[in-house]
Amino acid sequence: MNRTQRFILYIVILVALSVLFASRTSQAGDDWLPIPPADLALRDNPAQPGAHAMILYRESDMDSKESWIKEYVRVKIFTQEGTSQGNVELPFLKGNTDIKDIRGRTIQPDGRVTNFDGKVFEKVVVKASGFKFLAKTFTMPDVHPGCIIEYKFREQSDPNLLYDHKWTVSGDLFTRDARFSFKPYTGPGSLPFTYRQFGLPTSVIPVLQKDGSYRMDIHNIAGIEEERFMPPSRVLETRVEFYYQDPDDPSKETVEHYWNRIGKKWSDELDHFLNKKGMLDGDLRGIIAPNDPPEIKLQKIYARVQKIRNLSTEDSKTAKEQKQEQLKPNSNVEDLLKHGYGNAREINYTFVGLARAAGFEATEVFVAPRNNNFFSPQMKDSGELGADIVWVRTGAREYYLDPAASQFPFGIVPWYETGTQGLRVGKQGAEMVKTPEPPVTDATITRHADMQIDEDGLASGKLQVTITGQWAAAWREEYRKEDETGRRKSVEDQVKGWLPAGSFFELTNIGNWDKNSLPLQVEGTVKIPNLGTVAGRRMIAPATIFRSAEAKAFQSQKRINAIYFPYPYEEVDSVSLSAAGYRIETLPAASQLKPGVVSYDISATQQGNSVEVKRHLVVSGVLFPLKSYPALRNFFSKVETNDDAQIVFQASETAKNN
Repeated sequence: MNRTQRFILYIVILVALSVLFASRTSQAGDDWLPIPPADLALRDNPAQPGAHAMILYRESDMDSKESWIKEYVRVKIFTQEGTSQGNVELPFLKGNTDIKDIRGRTIQPDGRVTNFDGKVFEKVVVKASGFKFLAKTFTMPDVHPGCIIEYKFREQSDPNLLYDHKWTVSGDLFTRDARFSFKPYTGPGSLPFTYRQFGLPTSVIPVLQKDGSYRMDIHNIAGIEEERFMPPSRVLETRVEFYYQDPDDPSKETVEHYWNRIGKKWSDELDHFLNKKGMLDGDLRGIIAPNDPPEIKLQKIYARVQKIRNLSTEDSKTAKEQKQEQLKPNSNVEDLLKHGYGNAREINYTFVGLARAAGFEATEVFVAPRNNNFFSPQMKDSGELGADIVWVRTGAREYYLDPAASQFPFGIVPWYETGTQGLRVGKQGAEMVKTPEPPVTDATITRHADMQIDEDGLASGKLQVTITGQWAAAWREEYRKEDETGRRKSVEDQVKGWLPAGSFFELTNIGNWDKNSLPLQVEGTVKIPNLGTVAGRRMIAPATIFRSAEAKAFQSQKRINAIYFPYPYEEVDSVSLSAAGYRIETLPAASQLKPGVVSYDISATQQGNSVEVKRHLVVSGVLFPLKSYPALRNFFSKVETNDDAQIVFQASETAKNN
């Protein structure tokens, strides 16, 4: 090869490498959109002055055939608080989806660019509403007030499966401009599809494009601001849901016809699963006695099915793990009873079968769990009914039960399945029902403390707590996977949350943890530094050692969302308080507040050199409109004031001289 040939080959290689590099750069997603100078100089959101950050632009592109969603997000940071947006969390369902091709960069107001080249981590994150997600997390570089951050990623699902898709229009920040696109699957075996939308004006709809995709441009979308005691975020979301239809489903049907059809279908599935009468009768003979009263029979059946291993409460297993454990699917109730395990729905089905075998009228009720969503029947979305419970009638009495909720005793269903709409299924179709509202007495916490304050103001003593109903079940459910050490720490942290900052609580006993029909009993020792304040020959202490969690949530004058308590509840407290070397001089006056569905009363009485303070707080409502916030804020402010009312002790020698 002569010199000229070598030179030509060298040029060809350079050109090829340049093309390859450019191709890889383009594929890597470096084609960022240009940033207008006005956005670099922007110092506040004119549509929401005082905001910490805002989304300048967002693009969400979905392809059903490829089963991916490509996201592009550009955020403007205004304040130091807004720099938290640089800690990005991308939730996903492991085993079903994954987050890939993450890229990002930070642009300073002067145009300087810092590319993200850090690590991406995978962790569990907990949202304010209590839900836990697995998320890919990463931190953007060099984030300061005034800068812009932007990142893009691909959420990839299994391309061999057909998924429904949705555009979640609203997020936690105000969005100035957004573009959404969706390309449905149109290949072999394609299904008809349609969409439903939530929270959007009727004039804002997806528009069909020439290439068969749908697109929607939208502007100035308010963000969802997280607050304590707020409705679930899904209720507040602005979104569009695309879904594929079964070709055998009627193309046009009324809301009533739709739910009757769904109800009959689900009833048929229930009956098919229970079509083993001999097996049910045989199992029932070992559970109940012929002379048992009706409720005793139901309680025994309830206890029986709660002993069945509930696979729904266990960590998900890989196909390899399932094969190793030799877990087999249950085709019917006979399989379940032989295997001794099943998912939550199969366990509830089994209860229905045993109740019917015992002569009761029983069926399934499918409900919208209100910790996630509020049911909208007019949307004709059976997916909203994501939970099922059992309905039983004996004589004139009706029971709503959830045997699969192993932490909940007979007669109490999880709070998110109470006071919610659902579908009671039967051979003739379905009936819309609303599950009963839980009474206040279904969630009572009773606390008693014997405390003594030393000469330095340190209060120490013993605390006994009795927790019933929803409250006890919630603790058992939340900590069920923890070992004894983890459970003890979690309970200690819960108790510390009731006490003044800096308090110490050491757990000495947890009673009835594995007996869901009995109240939880918690005992321990408490130390509270500086509960007493010495002023000359006097010592001053607050009326109660318990702090109101609600008072913190209602301090702000501004409120964005409606007020939503999980369930009605009450706190019943008594505190015995004395101060070494002191006698009681004055006690706070008794107070009683009863503005409506909330109430509070507190009183203090002298018992020798001690004072006994009794306190009772009741919240008997669940959902309050935003306009009720000022009244609730005023109520809890008064609660806090009365909780902090002063008890005055006088030094014993001074008391004698007086």
